[in-house]
Amino acid sequence: MTGPREAASNAAETLGGTAGSGEPPRDLRQRKRRNTRSPADQEEAILAAATDEFTIAGIAQANVDAVAARAGVSRSTLYRRFPNKDALLHAVAADRYERGMRTLDAAVAGLGPSDAVVEAFYRGAQMISDDPLLNRLILADHGVKRLTAELGALFVEVATARIAAVLRDAGAQMPADDLAQAVEIHVRLVISYLEMPSSDDSRREPTSVRHFAATFLAPMIW
Repeated sequence: MTGPREAASNAAETLGGTAGSGEPPRDLRQRKRRNTRSPADQEEAILAAATDEFTIAGIAQANVDAVAARAGVSRSTLYRRFPNKDALLHAVAADRYERGMRTLDAAVAGLGPSDAVVEAFYRGAQMISDDPLLNRLILADHGVKRLTAELGALFVEVATARIAAVLRDAGAQMPADDLAQAVEIHVRLVISYLEMPSSDDSRREPTSVRHFAATFLAPMIW
């Protein structure tokens, strides 16, 4: 028969600690290590883990507990920052859109307005098509259409404001409202272009996409 002292020793060893050693059990030490990261580092880890989870599992099937485990944080830590899956998805989308806009900024740096329109249209289409998560957020996850519609609208808003500012810096002279409306048309065309692609494969080639933008979109910006 095992006495109380032996039982305590066995339990401590099972959990990874040593009876009488002053060391906490292993699982408690692990939880303590998790909490040593700064809030900013924890949030960065959560967003990275959520990006992976939404990309792999899809928006409808993504599991918040799996995100917490992948990020190395507790469920309570995750929920303090993001109270539900919708909030987490919106944060991931905003982060992804901002990263995408920085890519576009770099692509059009130093170009004049017309060339910037062409490059932004081509790179934007390429980015949404090639990035699995952006593709899910903007085009593919019809099972959660309410959320993807909201996130698509957010993308249009973010992209329109950012690209309009880039074109202004590139030398566009048209009134601000006109510029914003023209750019919004461009952004919505990118999404439509990808949602309902041409049956002619040649029209999806980079040269053809750039020709389309140069012929029909660039003249809208002055």
